[in-house]
Amino acid sequence: MPTRRTVLPIVVVADDAPTTSYAGLLPYLELWRQLGMPRLIEETVAICGGQGWTDRQMVLALVLVNLAGGGCMTDIDHLEADAGLCELIRTQEEIGLKRKERRALVARFRGGRSRTVPAATQIAAFLEACHDAAEEAKRAAHTAFIPAANAHLQSLWALNTGLLARWQAWAPQTVATLDGDATVVETTKHAALFCYQHVRAYQPYTVWWAEQEAVLHSQFRDGNVPAGWGVIEVMQQSLAMLPPGVQQVFTRQDTAAYQAEFLVWCEREREHPGYGRIQFSVSVDVTAEFRKAALAATEWTPEYRTVKGRREATGREWAEVVYVPNSHAVLSDIEPFRYLAVREKLGDQLALLDGEALPFQTITVNKVPYKLHGIVTNRREMPADELIAWHYQRCGKSEEAHAVMKEDFAGGVLPSAKFGANAAWWALVVLSMNLERIMRGLLGAGWRSKRMKAIRYALLVRPGRLVSHARQLCLRVPKVVAAWLATLREAIVTLTWQLT
Repeated sequence: MPTRRTVLPIVVVADDAPTTSYAGLLPYLELWRQLGMPRLIEETVAICGGQGWTDRQMVLALVLVNLAGGGCMTDIDHLEADAGLCELIRTQEEIGLKRKERRALVARFRGGRSRTVPAATQIAAFLEACHDAAEEAKRAAHTAFIPAANAHLQSLWALNTGLLARWQAWAPQTVATLDGDATVVETTKHAALFCYQHVRAYQPYTVWWAEQEAVLHSQFRDGNVPAGWGVIEVMQQSLAMLPPGVQQVFTRQDTAAYQAEFLVWCEREREHPGYGRIQFSVSVDVTAEFRKAALAATEWTPEYRTVKGRREATGREWAEVVYVPNSHAVLSDIEPFRYLAVREKLGDQLALLDGEALPFQTITVNKVPYKLHGIVTNRREMPADELIAWHYQRCGKSEEAHAVMKEDFAGGVLPSAKFGANAAWWALVVLSMNLERIMRGLLGAGWRSKRMKAIRYALLVRPGRLVSHARQLCLRVPKVVAAWLATLREAIVTLTWQLT
């Protein structure tokens, strides 16, 4: 048979051995099992029923889609087409199962199991089980409304709570700094409502646990629900999700939480007896009254920060201001809160705007324009410069977490016109991101600041070839990949935890 002509003198040879483009998913599969997630799913989730795919298989498939870089339900087919990955998935499914349990797993598929991971249509049915039509019937036109989560959706969030409890048992933190923030997830679904940006969207409100660098809770919402709607309820739910070991809670919020009810709720210990006073910093609405208080301030102190051991000016100045809003004046049992005004001289910003309306509040002092920001806190003894620096840390990781969920994971494309299905998709995005955060902690300090895109490129998307040798499945990878896989897998084996 004549040889086909080619441009390069390279011969392509067919090989029946299963290969994978995702050799780096092996340690994630091991971490998933080491954390006891399969058993937790069995104990918590009851969506699939007694036939077909199990809840364990369904949840793991959706987590793997997120880790591998998928952006929608149909991307599950890319995993199904990867023969080597399918071999790894099937192998981990059977580990620890008795013969009777393996037979029962096969018997769930009456016509035989033709796939390793569920198809997109089966995933859609799984997600739609989290939609509550009775709650949808309670909606009123042009009114903000958050449907209550049904039992199936609550069980998916319980997985995230269980995951963080296991991580807390392994790497305990006694302090929980909870940063609240809402984000807009734009969509073309006609069932979605318009948000303040005048586009159809959903607007989840997320609570970030700074010390563990993980999402503690995220309440999925319609686009027309204001960010400040029900902040106390979200924080109450978040406190209930904190694992044992946390003794003190702090919170940092933007202007959405600048509500007298929320500030008082944080201050009163009886509202959360397990944690005492919740010390907070909240951005202030710059009203005409607050602007007057800032203009009346005479002692402005330059703000500095330490960068690589050197003290550098930030260009901002701060002043303690005397300011008691009407909503707080009647609170006789609450010590007055502390208000700080922060101003920053405007220069190039004005030229760049070229006559457009300023997107922030300003004051003018001696004909010099300043950008004005306010902070309210019940941390009355903390030095002002430290408090300002601490408050601004909220804008770092909590806002970045939303970008990661929407861009690095599958949170940016919602799969359904049904609210509950999208809420379930979002819950599994959060679960996937937190699992990756735990893996990042095992990878070491050098990886903690990297985005998932960088980790995926450097470690996860690596080629491997699976062969059977001496009754053992072997994953053959390049030497450099084998070295870090060996180190990481050893770290996973030593990860032990004991829930209290």
